[in-house]
Amino acid sequence: MTAPTREIPQQVFDAVARQHETLPAQGGPAKVVPLSTAVGELVRPGMSLYMAFGHARAHAAAFEIIRRFWGTNPGFHLITAGVLEAGLIMVHARLVNRVSAAYAGNTYPMPGPNRVFRDAIAEGRVTLEELTNLTITTRLMAGAMGLPFIPTRSITGTDLATPTNGYREVVDPFAAGERRVGVLQAMRPDLAVMHAHAADASGNAILLGPYGEEAWGACASTGGVLLTVERLVSTEFVRRHAHLVRIPAHLVRTVSVVPLGAHPQPMTNFGLPAEAGYGEDYAFRREFKDATRSDAALDAWISQWVLGCADHAAYVARLGTARVESLRAAFDEQAWRAALDAKLPALAREAQTTDAETMIILGAREIARRVREGGHRTVLAGAGVANLAAWLAVSALQAEGVEVELMAEAGFFGYAPRLGDPYLFSVGNMFSNKMHAGFMSVLGLFAGGAGNRCLAVVGAGQIDRLGNINSTRQSDGSFLVGSGGANDLGNGASELLALCTASPRRLVPQVPYVTTSGQRVRTLVTQMGVLEKPAPEVGFALTRLAAGDPAHSREQRLAHAVASCGWALEVSPTLAGHEPISAAELAALRLFDPERIFTA
Repeated sequence: MTAPTREIPQQVFDAVARQHETLPAQGGPAKVVPLSTAVGELVRPGMSLYMAFGHARAHAAAFEIIRRFWGTNPGFHLITAGVLEAGLIMVHARLVNRVSAAYAGNTYPMPGPNRVFRDAIAEGRVTLEELTNLTITTRLMAGAMGLPFIPTRSITGTDLATPTNGYREVVDPFAAGERRVGVLQAMRPDLAVMHAHAADASGNAILLGPYGEEAWGACASTGGVLLTVERLVSTEFVRRHAHLVRIPAHLVRTVSVVPLGAHPQPMTNFGLPAEAGYGEDYAFRREFKDATRSDAALDAWISQWVLGCADHAAYVARLGTARVESLRAAFDEQAWRAALDAKLPALAREAQTTDAETMIILGAREIARRVREGGHRTVLAGAGVANLAAWLAVSALQAEGVEVELMAEAGFFGYAPRLGDPYLFSVGNMFSNKMHAGFMSVLGLFAGGAGNRCLAVVGAGQIDRLGNINSTRQSDGSFLVGSGGANDLGNGASELLALCTASPRRLVPQVPYVTTSGQRVRTLVTQMGVLEKPAPEVGFALTRLAAGDPAHSREQRLAHAVASCGWALEVSPTLAGHEPISAAELAALRLFDPERIFTA
């Protein structure tokens, strides 16, 4: 027998509808605590700490960890794409005994080794797992997705390809025969330490580009995220800017409000133009680099800026109002103009070129030639002389109407370099991006994906006759700086062009350590001229000779070029010559680097 039909009363529908008219005011339980509390609750000895490496790093959190554990031996495992200021202090203080990184050294004002890390490696106080910018992101992605390993194109065929670095090779199950592919072990840190522009009280976090490793480390962390933010916002604000949220609240353990928490790195406001950002503190970074030259100087610096500040608020107070205001003023789309104007009176005006200027300008000419002949659509350049050569070339090509875009590994795409500042990752360059991305998009897709047409330009500290590049170890085994993204480009980009100062110590028959494969290196530019190789296993031959000093004959210049090479350099039977450097080329280069940081 069927039960009588009953209707749901209208007031029930009305009551349910009313419950859903208003969104919850908060996105979850509040997690806001002072930074010292967050570190005290979450950071434990022996942990693997992932310190995110986007343009805005968690310096305030790192300094608080240093204060908390100073004088102890916590045995941290530091995971980061780059061991810079905070990481170097942790190494110096013996808080870290293991490091997984793509780069360890100085980045500003120019890339180079740092004594603190070099000595720690030499003394055996720190063991190093050598990564690249793309492989650290890829391994975190695998960890986040719950995969035991993930295929890679990077590292294969270089000296980084060892199980110690989380790399093995397996048979491709989808290919005929026994073709092998490289795979990377998943990485799951114990705790992720990250800095964001803003979050609500429960931890829904807004990250602003460029993104570096993006949020894969937050998702991979087994212990969640210790999050610091510039400011706290409402959940309603988060909902209105949900397209900028990269870390959901359920991954976040604590939220700590620390304005200027990325200092001395910058904080952008892209996507939130009404919000305040700040520029990079170049003077602060120079002072730190100078201090690392001796233990005594570094201890004094740490005493002033880390241990001598009770907390982050005291650190900001020590910076002073005037300095903070100048950093906020520096985060402006047109700030580069005033900076350039201040440098113009001291601009070098003599027509004589240095070796570095000659190499960079010849490099720019060769980049332009390879883009035209090779049909490249993107150019990705590393920091220093490589990016200056790329800037000159792409600026000239675009003025001619050639469709080609500049990229930088940390997440810059389609940027137009600003005059007056040769630093690759400058805030001025960020403002000109057509797209804010990260390592995965730039290195993994646009410079390393299927069918890419990317010309990668790298500076080489040492290169051999087959184009293999070493930026990891000197012949005595001492550490240099590591791969950064160069290894990824060597295995991924459609073609590489390298710049290296010619000398028998730099142009060697065989490098002692292959950081970057020479398989795709086609062109080598030096101050003496241009070397090319037509095939991967064929050595370089000198194909174009620099114009050089007009007081020297062509035969003298050729003899000098051959003597500057560490192997028996082959000279092309059709050896050509480069035209003398023009005043316009030299003026453009000096406007890009008015302080001659890379060109003196």
